[in-house]
Amino acid sequence: MMDLLRRASRPIRSLGRATVFFLKVFPMLPSRPVDWVTRPPLIERVRYPTQSGNAEGEVYRPDSPGVHPGIVVCLGVVPFEVNHPQVPVLGRALARAGFAALLYWSPAMRDFRLDPADIENIALAYDWFIDQPYVNAGCSGLLGTCVGGSFALMAAAHPLINQRVAYLSAYAPYSSLWTFAKDIASGSVASDAGRRPWKVDPLTRKVFVHSLTALLEAEEAAYLRRVFVDGKISPESVNLSESAQKVAALLMAGGPEEAGAALHSLPDEMQERLSAISPLSYVQNLQVPLMILLHDRGDQVIPVGESQQLCAALGSRKGVYYTEMQFSHLDPAKGKLPAWKLAREFFKFLAAVYRLFRHVVD
Repeated sequence: MMDLLRRASRPIRSLGRATVFFLKVFPMLPSRPVDWVTRPPLIERVRYPTQSGNAEGEVYRPDSPGVHPGIVVCLGVVPFEVNHPQVPVLGRALARAGFAALLYWSPAMRDFRLDPADIENIALAYDWFIDQPYVNAGCSGLLGTCVGGSFALMAAAHPLINQRVAYLSAYAPYSSLWTFAKDIASGSVASDAGRRPWKVDPLTRKVFVHSLTALLEAEEAAYLRRVFVDGKISPESVNLSESAQKVAALLMAGGPEEAGAALHSLPDEMQERLSAISPLSYVQNLQVPLMILLHDRGDQVIPVGESQQLCAALGSRKGVYYTEMQFSHLDPAKGKLPAWKLAREFFKFLAAVYRLFRHVVD
């Protein structure tokens, strides 16, 4: 009888936990009542393995006995330091909603670079985390925002963990560095009516330039970053190598055709790197039973077409759910929507989140 009652109440409990997370993750929402009915999370510093040795991170988990669904959060590139007060918001929200969450911080992404090494490092961190005594390994998964969502997808396909990931959620991921790079370089995106202009976010541009120049000599990389990120014409004369000249040609592309040609003219090592950090290269190895993808239609950081392309590649695979919203890169305040539209978008977000909680709540 108790088991029957527990199964019957599962949707209600799932909705309750999803609502707790929803209210705590958006600072503008009235979440004080949540603090009255949930306990403050336990927060601890931990050391988890990476290819280059142990790294330090933080775990947020419920202050209650037993095991909890585990979630490794791939934060992606954020324009502030690790001690910024906004960083713990997601971890605290997950912990109050019943998750044990490890926040994965990438040194490369903190340097505004996308590095293939992060794929294995996330997999190593996940493999370590789900073996912790307070984590329910069978109900654990990955969550990522922006480029962190893309790396969560790629890590979920890694052979070390691809059969041990129960769910994956990605907000505004890119699907291919080839198409994303073409969009950034040309300042345009594909649409039903052909390509249209796209105002590239400064952070997107910075990460693009830093990632492209990562394989160049330090002096060349610094020069190109000053010119194409800071907009400074350096007085010194720099003799650029052939590789650096090809990178510069891409960064100066005048349109999509020119950008496409410049991409295919990059050195082989750089082209291989573009494919190595493109989720579309890993789709066939994904075995995740539940994938929840979300994206903002007017996203200026990563175009919504990237998630649409990813969903097309996943096809009719069971357990894939995709939601488009009208926030501004997960910031409802920037969208300046009327109250009724904002409520509609909040409901869509809550409905998507509920699927995740329904999957893990026992």
